[in-house]
Amino acid sequence: MDNQARIDFLSQLIQIDTAGGFEDRVATVLQSFMKQHDISCRLLPVMPGRSNFYAQLGTGKNGKVLAFCGHQDVVKTEDPAMWHFPPFSAHIENGRMYGRGTADMKGGLAAMAIALAELKDAGVTLNGKLELLGTVAEESSKINHMQGAQQFAKDGYVDNITAAIFAEPTNADIAYAHKGSITYRIDSIGKAAHSSRPDLGFNAITPLIHFYQEQEQYFHELVTQYENPVLGKAVPVVTKINGGEQLNAVPDHAELFVKLRTIPETDNDDIIAHLKRIIDYVNDQDHAQLSLEILGNKMAVTTDRNAEIVNIAQHAADQLLGRDFSVRGIAFGTDASEMSKANSDMDVLVFGPGNATAHKIDEYIDLDLYLKMIDIYKQIAMDYLK
Repeated sequence: MDNQARIDFLSQLIQIDTAGGFEDRVATVLQSFMKQHDISCRLLPVMPGRSNFYAQLGTGKNGKVLAFCGHQDVVKTEDPAMWHFPPFSAHIENGRMYGRGTADMKGGLAAMAIALAELKDAGVTLNGKLELLGTVAEESSKINHMQGAQQFAKDGYVDNITAAIFAEPTNADIAYAHKGSITYRIDSIGKAAHSSRPDLGFNAITPLIHFYQEQEQYFHELVTQYENPVLGKAVPVVTKINGGEQLNAVPDHAELFVKLRTIPETDNDDIIAHLKRIIDYVNDQDHAQLSLEILGNKMAVTTDRNAEIVNIAQHAADQLLGRDFSVRGIAFGTDASEMSKANSDMDVLVFGPGNATAHKIDEYIDLDLYLKMIDIYKQIAMDYLK
């Protein structure tokens, strides 16, 4: 494909609104594209109107399986009027394409799809297997997101993968580790009463404050005692607190939300167990009714810095990128958190053309970098599956 055709394909994906779901709109385009290039592919329904996408190339003879991975959904645009260009217009100006999903991560997904097509058209022999996994619900599920990755894992598509590259926005830096996360809600049940007679009720906010204080002490221990040499320390953030209905009433309900970015040294299940112990303690001390709801539990992912796929990706970037880049860890999570649960031996890279405008107004991708990443992905596949 020439560069204009590469850009046109990305433009086609950007103009498809998959904010909040509707991934079949992209999956069917990917299916048509792959069929035009005689590549075996299929749609795999996960929820109504939301299908994973799978394609494959190669012989599989040497036992290696390289997976290119990207999600098909995008975050919502908030107020489109705040954008300089309509968020699904794929407007091009000064070497940039603007639009929701350009950076995160239809730019990376398009580059990977084109890499498969160009390898097939060129008749390149891959002695292993090259796969493209397009997921649903990485961005667009409030509770326990990444259902597309979970479904790929459940259905056995991850079992034989030896290395996977996730095209999340790293601005072409190579990430071989990323943090996990725990997202949870603490619910407090009280008893309503008039504010002039609080003795007739039970203030739901009071034990929640107690929990917060105990939690802060625990977070201090987590952050001061544990550190990963690549990912640094765990990062806990209380993101939302609700409580009460009116100013003259004792609140009968309150809730607190937390997003905790984790590292391998702070095991997610151990953290959850400790939170439950805090709740039990506060409930006992304050005669309270606190409960814990886990909204997301994603594991941290790390790969050996000297793994073959890391070295191959670094060599390809050295040859084709034309600028400096770093090899590092990142703080955000990816679908790898779910896929690695099914295959802990899989080496993982996060390596994509998107940038820090992901999730922001006037999100864009540098088209020169997008075009280079297509060639880099192709080179990685040829070197890893030679």
